[in-house]
Amino acid sequence: MRSTKSKVTTEQAAEILLSAQSVALFSHVRPDGDTVGAASALCLALRKAGKNVALFCSDELSDGLKKFPLSLQYSQTFFGKYDLMVAVDCGDVFRLGDFSGVYDRFFNTMTIDHHGGETYSRYSCLESYASTCQIIYEILPRLQVEMDEEIATYLYMGLCTDTGNFSNSSTDAASFAMAAELCRHNADRQKVYRVFFSDTTFGVARLWGKAMSCMRSYYDGKLILLYITAQDLKQYGAQPSDSEGIVQNAIAVDTAIGGVSLCEYAENSFKVSMRGKDFNVRDICRQFGGNGHVVAAGCMINGLLEDVIEKIVRAFGIAFEDERIC
Repeated sequence: MRSTKSKVTTEQAAEILLSAQSVALFSHVRPDGDTVGAASALCLALRKAGKNVALFCSDELSDGLKKFPLSLQYSQTFFGKYDLMVAVDCGDVFRLGDFSGVYDRFFNTMTIDHHGGETYSRYSCLESYASTCQIIYEILPRLQVEMDEEIATYLYMGLCTDTGNFSNSSTDAASFAMAAELCRHNADRQKVYRVFFSDTTFGVARLWGKAMSCMRSYYDGKLILLYITAQDLKQYGAQPSDSEGIVQNAIAVDTAIGGVSLCEYAENSFKVSMRGKDFNVRDICRQFGGNGHVVAAGCMINGLLEDVIEKIVRAFGIAFEDERIC
């Protein structure tokens, strides 16, 4: 147990980063555009400042993320010695997966995250922003390095994906102001949009069609749920990461207050994504050990598919009753 833990500002975070000569940056398991975009942008900036930086992620990056050059530098095996370890976009230490032990045993650690959550590092730079990339965006000028097109693109990646292409309720004026500045630095916004919101393969398109055909409605349409099994993934030659974003089809139903998608990442182990329309789904996810934003959260639940669905439906029913929605 560390004896010293403290919250730091973005200015203090920059000072801590600059004081280290070698830095290990960690992205969370089941990596998304925000954790990879934030870590990659910070990696490039620190290298400009003359630092030795390595990128780590316990899970393999998705095919979409691999379309961005720095993804090739991520390692699933820990190596090297570092002055500082930084967990990027990780609400708790277990989000580091296989690296959680290495990280937790190290003394000089720092969390940079926009979810809040527990203070598990020596230093924690926490802000209630739409994306962790917004925190990195504030840190960068204090590192005394200039923004370039590549850094801007990675920052735009995280901002765009975590705001649902600027459609989520977490999107605010600061999000648009940051996007405008990144565009002035020639962020490749068209590539980001294509990779995360447009392009797909024939197999993945059919996978989504299968999931949509299995869509279920509960509580007079207030809860809409869909799922993807391991057998579905095998049938269509898809990866679990190909399910990212499909939950939007559930919450898009006009009667839906809550939308849920499940994807079987391992046998009887489901990644659950939840969305709400002015409805708190984060507290429901926390019941299952997850976290996230008030209206966009996630968790992992183990069990048989129908048992997992039953647990989720029951939790929503209780929440609906508490909010006097049913």
